[in-house]
Amino acid sequence: MRGVRASSRSAREAMRGAFLIEALVAVLVFSLAAAGVFSVLANALHASGNASIRAAANALAASTLARMSIEDLPALSERYDPHVPGPGYRTLATMAKRLPGVTDTHNLPLVTVSDGSSAGSRRVSITVLWQLPNEATPHRAQLSSVVAHH
Repeated sequence: MRGVRASSRSAREAMRGAFLIEALVAVLVFSLAAAGVFSVLANALHASGNASIRAAANALAASTLARMSIEDLPALSERYDPHVPGPGYRTLATMAKRLPGVTDTHNLPLVTVSDGSSAGSRRVSITVLWQLPNEATPHRAQLSSVVAHH
């Protein structure tokens, strides 16, 4: 009778051990699934933030092009010269500083104004830069257009 009790006790202990292993495996599987879900959510939030900033940068470049289209063509080069800086460029730079990573010395917008195909036109290119924390290189949104008065 003693041998039967000992074998049933060891069988119960073995079953308890198997249950413990099953529980640990279940916790491991659940943890991996939860980590995957959190990773997907983090990536989605990051992508959403990038899209929002890119939209703001494109809107800034587009509004600057629209403003340039109603200004005096011969004065565009002076007004948007980043080296002087002209009043149009100062406005653009002030608005760009609302984007992450844009300061008085880093990631300022780039503006080029050159002669167009006719005397009454100018080729304009505006590049708006921004840089998120912990990123090595800046992002850019660039718009180019021909501004002409008829």
